[in-house]
Amino acid sequence: VCDRDNYRILKFTPNSTTGIIVAGNGTAGNESNQLRGPKGVAIDQYGDIIVADSDNYRIQKFVNGSTSGITLAFNSSINPLGQMRDLHIDVNNNIYVTDSDNNQVVKFIPFSSIGVIVAGGGPPGPGTDQLSGPFGNFIDPNGTLYVADDQNFRVMKYFPGSLNGTIVAGNGTAGSNAYQLSRSISVIVDNNGSVKYIYVADYGNARIMRWTTNYAAGGVCVIGCTGSSGVAVTQLRGPRDLKFDRHGNIYVTDQANHRIQKFMIQIPASGCSSKSSK
Repeated sequence: VCDRDNYRILKFTPNSTTGIIVAGNGTAGNESNQLRGPKGVAIDQYGDIIVADSDNYRIQKFVNGSTSGITLAFNSSINPLGQMRDLHIDVNNNIYVTDSDNNQVVKFIPFSSIGVIVAGGGPPGPGTDQLSGPFGNFIDPNGTLYVADDQNFRVMKYFPGSLNGTIVAGNGTAGSNAYQLSRSISVIVDNNGSVKYIYVADYGNARIMRWTTNYAAGGVCVIGCTGSSGVAVTQLRGPRDLKFDRHGNIYVTDQANHRIQKFMIQIPASGCSSKSSK
């Protein structure tokens, strides 16, 4: 878990609510054992921890068991990196970071500190080749990229090698109906089974929405569907990040409530429901 304001990464073992510090020393800084505003974390195929050290404008690697980081990439004139909002790693150990300042998603291949733009870049805008303040990203096993395009109130999908995306969630206007999002912050995709489900953290509406590949049908609220934000187990307040475990449970970083919520998603024949678990 990225504990942004405590400048550290925490690890929680199953059934434990007490974390273990695995990166960062709790004070803001740019030394190898420090972080400043971390906003994305992932584990690579070697078990190493990769962190989007956002306010230091760098990507740090912490070898499994080490609290001293190695800089993999940093902001420079030939490799501009702004505020990194999210980070994911694909099956080939490529790193994808969402750079909201530069309206882009950048890919770093192993052993390279120079990134390649794989979505957006340039000025913000609503075009299918543009992004506006993107936050989350997700890579599926086929290399398809999904981007939570925050200020365009939508989620974009990019096939490998293409900078021209397709809208798969949200209609580009802020709102709370089944076709709209109000700040799309995070996206994950469930590739299990015959139907692909796209889950979106709808920050402004304090809910998690689910779309299928039938985009025109609109989304369905699956978590936080009370119509208001709050502290109850059925409510969220500023959902910031989404993750699956190997059993298909979904974890929500409930940012303004300072908690991680686990939900067991159930998909009956006629709809969808969820149960909260602590």
